Amino acid sequence: MKTLRNLLLLFLICIAFSCKKDSHSDSNDSYVKIKKNGTWITYTGLGELGPDLGDNTKTDLGVSGSSTDMKEAFNIAIQLNGSNFTTGNYSTDVFDPYYALVSLTLNPDPSTLKAYDVEDATGKAPSKYTISVTSITTTQIKGTFTGNYLYDNFSSGDADGGVVEVTEGQFQVKRIR
Repeated sequence: MKTLRNLLLLFLICIAFSCKKDSHSDSNDSYVKIKKNGTWITYTGLGELGPDLGDNTKTDLGVSGSSTDMKEAFNIAIQLNGSNFTTGNYSTDVFDPYYALVSLTLNPDPSTLKAYDVEDATGKAPSKYTISVTSITTTQIKGTFTGNYLYDNFSSGDADGGVVEVTEGQFQVKRIR
């Protein structure tokens, strides 16, 4: 399970940090909004939905948002067994028939990459998110999410204890696949 999580995280980080802003698109049409440590942040977003590139018996939904300076990226990934991905609620504490991951990557400079995801911090309630996919069309994916916090155990010695509170958000992203 941890290998799948790491592969999904790597895939979404690559999408988020490699996306170039399309000069013909309005970022208000394709966005990811998150409430991080009590403050709303809006990222430029993209989404994808289709067969897993390594296993066509699974279907992947990915939503990625990144800051204009490419130093922050927020990602949602859901991998479903089978090919019937529908709108509905998906929780990060369910592992079959789907697996969901929420992550936040901060890269203020090359030496300080931090990757926060759904992992439990010592002394806190379990990290948990519910993603509600409300609309899927051939051109767009929409939804909301709620949760409590993301944790980077490599940053546990930082002032924030490795915890970033991402408590809610919404997405309306252009579907690229």
